[in-house]
Amino acid sequence: METIRLHDHSAGTFTFEEQLALIHSDSSSAIVTGEASVPNSLLRHHADYEVEIFSNILNVFAKCDKAQLPIAQLANPYLFRSTQHYKVQFASGWDILVKMVLPAFYYQFTERYFYGEEIKAWISVRNQFSEKELEFLTHLSSLDSTNQKSVKKYIDLFNMFMERLVQHIQSASFKKKIRDRNTIKKNNKKACVELQNHLIAKFAKVLVVRIDFSLRRDMETILKHSSSMAPPYSRHDLTALKSFMTKFKNNWRNNTLLNAIEGYIFQYEYSQATGFHVHSYFFFDGSKHQQDISIAQYISDYWQKITKNQGSCFICNMKKDQYRYCGIGMIHYSDLKKQSFLIKTFDYICKADQFFIFSELKNFKRFQRSQLPTPKAKSGRTRTLHSTQSH
Repeated sequence: METIRLHDHSAGTFTFEEQLALIHSDSSSAIVTGEASVPNSLLRHHADYEVEIFSNILNVFAKCDKAQLPIAQLANPYLFRSTQHYKVQFASGWDILVKMVLPAFYYQFTERYFYGEEIKAWISVRNQFSEKELEFLTHLSSLDSTNQKSVKKYIDLFNMFMERLVQHIQSASFKKKIRDRNTIKKNNKKACVELQNHLIAKFAKVLVVRIDFSLRRDMETILKHSSSMAPPYSRHDLTALKSFMTKFKNNWRNNTLLNAIEGYIFQYEYSQATGFHVHSYFFFDGSKHQQDISIAQYISDYWQKITKNQGSCFICNMKKDQYRYCGIGMIHYSDLKKQSFLIKTFDYICKADQFFIFSELKNFKRFQRSQLPTPKAKSGRTRTLHSTQSH
């Protein structure tokens, strides 16, 4: 049996801030599906209100990590029209963030989403305050600046909320939940790297095709829902997407090209930009298949056939020249740099719907990977491959 030497890698993962930027970008755009010969287009709109609230809460968490308490204090009084005025002074870098997160104090969270640990923590702390107190916290801009007692009351209440939030974040139980969540993310990435390694070990050259599958979206539907969180697609659309993907996979054995797929990775997601969709990787024996774009276009056409033209595809391989770190197309076993770029793309699909996910996806196996290929008979020299350990 061939011995596989593992080579450590340090392909970067998304930082907390980068993941928040991805969330904001997604919540303020939508993909409009073009007709037969018309390419898809990107529609920019105001970020969804509900997602904005979630994002602002997460921004508070990012800031809390290094926050010095108390965050709010009474500023030096100032005279205006011969009257003494008072105002709240926030710690450096908090002014804008506080104004943005104010609606989250009184927001009524729904069951439309399954919330991650950060937002659950916010809700837990919020439940420790009365409705009257929470409503008061949202009205920073309407404080009577001539009433020192009222301003001081606001400062004390705000600091109490933030102190309890930080206390929750620093608790052993919360930290364990975050570690457990990160473990799932790392395990998914490890599974991706493991598949990559086994394919490289078996075939020496592997052709990687990246396609995103989704359902068609017309301009009328998108404009109708672009300013609300009412999803353009419902559970029926998820059911349809899953059914199409099952039919798609079941038909491989009857199709010469698709039957040549040596491995795959699927990640199901929901986003404001694309609705329900599937990030997919297809791996082929590079000694037998070299034309990644032709193969991707064939798969795209086949998806249209399976969905009876209700589907849409985004072919990443057609944008290879636009990627700063290209990890798709043909990858040779000796090209460790390109392999590391492929691993970096795994970070994107394993980024974890960790902060909040559309509730319909909660109990669904969102990450799917094919079984590892059967190793080839021992021959040739040992190959250096990437470690499946996350760093």
